[in-house]
Amino acid sequence: MSDETRPKLELELPAETARGTYANLAVVSHGREEVVLDFVAALPHHKPQVVSRVVLPRSQAEALQRTLQRTLEQRAAGAAAPTARSDEDPN
Repeated sequence: MSDETRPKLELELPAETARGTYANLAVVSHGREEVVLDFVAALPHHKPQVVSRVVLPRSQAEALQRTLQRTLEQRAAGAAAPTARSDEDPN
């Protein structure tokens, strides 16, 4: 699907979500059909705390993996602009 024929998705981003949540650790677990990402804030003198949990269908987690890999490779190569998206990209 080209960018011209792809339906535009308008996202709502509440202010609280837009501020983000600090996490310096991610714990990944999985079942047969889904992948669970627990984002953890592990700070000195505090017990590590899960600050966010995201549950993804396996296919979406695989698409996220590809997107992260491509993004990190582009960053390492010094690329600033993102490449064209495919239908398999989660972002």
